Amino acid sequence: MNVHKIAVPTPFEIGDVNVYLLQDEGCLTLVDTGTNSREGERVLEQGLAEVGVRVEDLSQIVLTHFHADHAGLLERLVQRSGAKVYAHPLTHDLILPTEQGLQKRADFFDEIYLRMGLVDEVRRGKIVAEIKGYQDDMGRAGVDVALHEGDKLPGHDKWRVIYTPGHSQDHLSLYREADGMMVLGDHLLQNISSNAFIEPPARDGDERPKTLMIYREALRKVYAMEWSVGLPGHFEEIREYRELIDKRFASQEKRAAKVVEQVKAGKRTGYEICAALFPKVMNHLPLVMSETLGQLDWMTAEGKITRELNEQGVWVFR
Repeated sequence: MNVHKIAVPTPFEIGDVNVYLLQDEGCLTLVDTGTNSREGERVLEQGLAEVGVRVEDLSQIVLTHFHADHAGLLERLVQRSGAKVYAHPLTHDLILPTEQGLQKRADFFDEIYLRMGLVDEVRRGKIVAEIKGYQDDMGRAGVDVALHEGDKLPGHDKWRVIYTPGHSQDHLSLYREADGMMVLGDHLLQNISSNAFIEPPARDGDERPKTLMIYREALRKVYAMEWSVGLPGHFEEIREYRELIDKRFASQEKRAAKVVEQVKAGKRTGYEICAALFPKVMNHLPLVMSETLGQLDWMTAEGKITRELNEQGVWVFR
């Protein structure tokens, strides 16, 4: 099959991350890297050794997206192998941001959390600091070549790049039509739904991406394709993918209905709605606020609810 899965441990609740080695004549490509830890590097080395490969043999590294569990070891692996790095055009600035870029990102999240009703500046500052802290675990190496929708993967002509945004705005999947194999990253997972994380716009002045709506469109894209097996970034292989995507859509629609119910019941701010939806996990505020804002964006676009800005800078939903 010339595709080898290596499960690499992470410190996160989700558990291991799956990275994949693609082997074709004259080209060894690692898809994703695992987290930036000595244990992760050791397990990756061991997995490569089982198929007769060393880190130093890698020709190139492809990132499905910039998150730390998928790109954390990038700098270390590039240093050891000299591998060329391929990723979406947005990925470079996400893993190697300037100080100005980091500040803009922090300002964006500060404003979003205010808009959602978190008016306590101290608490908002702690949340923004937590989000900024994610950057410490990123794999700090540049992207050499940008990949776009429909590109053939260099060195692996049978693999095609599919742009699958939503979970992150730089998310890529890989598709091999000959045998219907799909490398999915975090676009679709068997055990849990992928979070469509809040993200700032890629360019100043652009509209904030409505990530859940974007994610639903990307799910429809892969739903319409014909594939036999999906190789995800976590958990086991996916085969009954249309059934799984239908399940994800149904879950999203059920939660959207609950959002509308909460607004009808008098919940007016995003924070109030979030607390009503996720009362037991408000300690994971960046996760659940992304879920809530995604639903609010969607229901506002559908005309089920309205949104206005009050004098405190908070969105009020009706």
